[in-house]
Amino acid sequence: MKKFRKILSTSILLIIVGSLWLSVSAEPGSSFYKEQKNEALQNSSETQSQLNNVEGEIDEVLQEVANLNNSILEYETQISQLTEKSEALQKSIELKEKELAEKKKLLEDRLVAMYMKKETTFLDVVLSGNLMNFISNQDMIKQIADYDNRLINEVDELKKSLESEKTEVEKVKKEKEEKTEELQKLKAEKEQKAANLTEEQKELEAKLSEYKAQAEQYAALERKAIAQEEAARKAAQEEAARKAAQEEAARKAKAQNNANSGSTSASNNKTTTTSVSSYSGGKVGWPCPSSSRITSPYGYRILFGVRDFHTGIDIGASTGSNIVAAESGTVILANYGWNGGYGNYIIINHGNGITTRYAHASQLYVTAGQTVSKGQVIAAVGTTGNSTGPHLHFEVRENGSHKNPLNYL
Repeated sequence: MKKFRKILSTSILLIIVGSLWLSVSAEPGSSFYKEQKNEALQNSSETQSQLNNVEGEIDEVLQEVANLNNSILEYETQISQLTEKSEALQKSIELKEKELAEKKKLLEDRLVAMYMKKETTFLDVVLSGNLMNFISNQDMIKQIADYDNRLINEVDELKKSLESEKTEVEKVKKEKEEKTEELQKLKAEKEQKAANLTEEQKELEAKLSEYKAQAEQYAALERKAIAQEEAARKAAQEEAARKAAQEEAARKAKAQNNANSGSTSASNNKTTTTSVSSYSGGKVGWPCPSSSRITSPYGYRILFGVRDFHTGIDIGASTGSNIVAAESGTVILANYGWNGGYGNYIIINHGNGITTRYAHASQLYVTAGQTVSKGQVIAAVGTTGNSTGPHLHFEVRENGSHKNPLNYL
């Protein structure tokens, strides 16, 4: 009979827990939102990869455009140098031609003067016996003529060089025009490609922002669903425990009545009820009395566009709010500074391998080696280290490994 009652009692408990759980599961559960969140994160990751590829292509195209500009500039520089060389040759020719003209004019003036004086006939010189003067004049005329010939040859050479340079300039100019036109066309195509890639980049950035927003939304819904499921589970357990306690009390009362009287059964019932209601649960106290708002839970998250694992919980609170020890223990570290992103932070050892961390504080009120009691004020909320705003980063570690603090609170 007792065995039957025990089986019946267990069946009733299962029915109660199942009915309560079904009432919660009517809405999408945390697993659904988790799946949606992970899908959004996967889409975000793939889009980020596509965006990185597009940005890489844009960099390559812009570099190609820069190289084309350099090539065009090299052609223009070459033309400029050849033009300068041509102009220098032209100036040299002009100077030589001017010198040649002056020498010719001088020679003509001398010949005219000699003719007018009738001093240069060979016969006159021979008959007059002034042969040395004749030879001297002839040498002078020959030297002048030789110099003039050299000058003429130099001018001719310069003219030939100038024509060659001009031909080269025209050739390079034509080549430059053809090549520049080709390069300009290619440059326009590259610039258009860069513009198209930029538009694709904008679309991917918008899509990435959308996926990130979806991931955040589903993460929030997942946290809410987990909280609801946990609340429902606890409610089901409490209800089952209450029913079991009532049945146990009734059984004891009935047994006692059969043995003696009904007065003791009421006392037993009261005792049993008190025992059940005195259960408090939890292991450590809440570390920020002024706020219960969790702004970032334990686990994977997206921070500054990067997916990482959050090793604690963030509790949003105003700067200067009290931070208290979650449990009695000994302060093993109380440091100011960056501290790997923790900022000003404290570590307390509670024994049995359990430690707690309190990060991003504005002020520290305890020092290493100090013993603290549960609920004692140890620091003030701040935003030091790698922080986006005033909050308390709270961690629980067991034998050095971080754990979900919600399982200890």
